[in-house]
Amino acid sequence: MTTALLFALVLQQAAPGVVWSDDPPAPVEEVAVAAPVPVLPAHALADPYGWERSQCSPFIRKDEPLEHCQARVRVTLAAVMGDRLPDGLRPSAAMENCTPGTAANGYAMQCGPRPVAALGAPPPQEKICDSRPQRTPSGAIAFNSECRPAPGEARAQDGLRIRLGGD
Repeated sequence: MTTALLFALVLQQAAPGVVWSDDPPAPVEEVAVAAPVPVLPAHALADPYGWERSQCSPFIRKDEPLEHCQARVRVTLAAVMGDRLPDGLRPSAAMENCTPGTAANGYAMQCGPRPVAALGAPPPQEKICDSRPQRTPSGAIAFNSECRPAPGEARAQDGLRIRLGGD
């Protein structure tokens, strides 16, 4: 038992001593290293909208969300182009008031103030169309289309109705 006690005392290590110092450590000067300006090809500077579309294509960005890709590309374009960057691609207002674009303007997203016509446009009406063959006077067969509103659409156009009596 004595050997076990002696063995335990020998194996114990001295606790590290705490050393108090009155001198504060010397301040470390942080050197701000500017990020290198990315190098973009000439066609990216000539057509920044096209560059954004090409970089954020589903084939290129794979699993990255579209919003993240657009933000990344727009920040890069802003760093390279500076004041020459079009207002629609500015990173600060990048995703404000954005709606899906149309085939007429050729862009996937249309950002900025919405046109007045788009704000109050009625929704498209659902229709049922039937094509029926008809014989022309020359003996040929032509198809005639007849369209009518879908069931329930006629009432939706009139608005809310409440029956109060025998009508």
